Amino acid sequence: VVKHRPKKGYRHPQIDLEFRTSRTKREARILAKAAALGIKVPRVLSEKAKEGILEMDFVAGEKMRDVLDAFRGKPTLHVLGLCRKIGEGIALLHKHGIVHGDLTTSNFIATRNGDVFFIDFGLSFHSTRAEDKAVDLHLMKRALASRHYEHWEKLFAAVLEGYKKVFGKDAETVLQRLKVVESRGRYKGKE
Repeated sequence: VVKHRPKKGYRHPQIDLEFRTSRTKREARILAKAAALGIKVPRVLSEKAKEGILEMDFVAGEKMRDVLDAFRGKPTLHVLGLCRKIGEGIALLHKHGIVHGDLTTSNFIATRNGDVFFIDFGLSFHSTRAEDKAVDLHLMKRALASRHYEHWEKLFAAVLEGYKKVFGKDAETVLQRLKVVESRGRYKGKE
């Protein structure tokens, strides 16, 4: 798979080059760190930062969005297990100071053997702030509530179960901050 960040004509050429180069390098570094932590991510095969190109292994499977869309009725144990794995992976990222930045069900691939791969780290960054981690979880919650609205509460509860299992007692700080994030005006009353 080739991920290419194309030039943007509306940006000054030098700023565009620096922006695309730094984002490509950062994404490659974070993917390597996530893989070293044991998180399932595509392996980076090559990086051409100045061209904004990352070549990665192809991950065979289905986007979680499609997996969740396919079931009708109550979530199956298999689906809830995949959601717990997502929560465990998010917690592992957060424990090591990585915020994904785009946690939607389109950015996870479920494989036939039951693994969940995290993809698209283009908006990821390093942070130890509970606020950033809470916003990451909030994005996941909103993605579930908007697209998979019939059972989003059960799905998100499974994500949080996996998150707490891996993050341990430190999860509570992030979850308390999540309540603060959700209480802000633009998020109020939308669930």
